[in-house]
Amino acid sequence: MKEVNPWSRITAELYALFSRNPKSSRLVVELAELARDHVTLDVGCGPGAAVRMAAPLVRRAVGVDNSAAMVHIAARRSGDVTNVEYQVGSAEALPFAAASFDRVWTVHAFHHWSDQSVGITEALRVLRPGGRFLVVEQQSGRSHGLTTAEAEALTERLIGAGFSDARVSRQRKELVITADT
Repeated sequence: MKEVNPWSRITAELYALFSRNPKSSRLVVELAELARDHVTLDVGCGPGAAVRMAAPLVRRAVGVDNSAAMVHIAARRSGDVTNVEYQVGSAEALPFAAASFDRVWTVHAFHHWSDQSVGITEALRVLRPGGRFLVVEQQSGRSHGLTTAEAEALTERLIGAGFSDARVSRQRKELVITADT
């Protein structure tokens, strides 16, 4: 697949080095209520931290990012972990079959999606019945993150898109939006 985000290798390496979010990655893995037979998808996986954290808990953990350089870093950092996979792709055109995943999440990436409505539809499409979608974002009034009002509005959008339930919680300095199929 053609790279959607042409980050240079150097830019991606610097981002992966200085913009890590280990607490947020741990948070999404904890809140996802993972089971051994689950298959998970991290949309906007960056260097793959949440994918690697989920891997020992699930059957398969997958990450997708629109930067080939970032996917390369994630794969390299995953070393010999056999149940992880990374692909280049966007939230708006996930390169996976319908009903492929039990959990889909995005950590600090939702605000970057070029068409959030299409991305939400794609997340719903690739989730199995009984699946869960999680959005973790900084609570922020600036361009990075979501305000509380934006998070609440997102729950309405998720239900309007076809999710059966959606709710917002505050975890540390993060807003977590959770929606079920």
